[in-house]
Amino acid sequence: MGLFDKLLKEGEKLIKEGEKLVKEVATEENKEKARELFGKVKETFSDEIDVIKEAAKEFKEKQKEEEEKKASVSYEFIEDGKTCRERILECLAAEFPQYHVEEGVSPREMGGTGRFMDYSLVIVDENDIVRLIIMLIGKTTCYHREYRWSREFAEERNIPFINFINHYPNRPEYISERLHKYL
Repeated sequence: MGLFDKLLKEGEKLIKEGEKLVKEVATEENKEKARELFGKVKETFSDEIDVIKEAAKEFKEKQKEEEEKKASVSYEFIEDGKTCRERILECLAAEFPQYHVEEGVSPREMGGTGRFMDYSLVIVDENDIVRLIIMLIGKTTCYHREYRWSREFAEERNIPFINFINHYPNRPEYISERLHKYL
């Protein structure tokens, strides 16, 4: 239960206790005045409660939206709304125009045999030589056999292999820095 809910409950409880106490000790003459007073208090308090309830509702909805974003499959969004893949492709186009990018390449297309996870992005130079393999992965992808076999296939051929984890921020500066390190 949130702070707003606790305050709301406590305020309503105090008003009810106050009304009960007044009813028990007040004379008939004072009961009408007490009803009037508590009516005014309730009216004023009700407006404040409505404001608090609305603020609490908006806060909860915003929290829920943020949790849903975090719990979504991709985890890829930061403030610009672009995915990690989109940012990588933009960086490659702007800073490495001499290379072209192939997406979703299977190691079998490169001569491998067996079961593999497809490479997310394969960076190739003008002579069709693979210069870098990029895998866009989730939190647990590295534990999959097919991923491991794909990584080992690239390492056996001395092809640089890097990961970008989708649910991390992967800001453009970070992407650029990593790509410059390998290209």
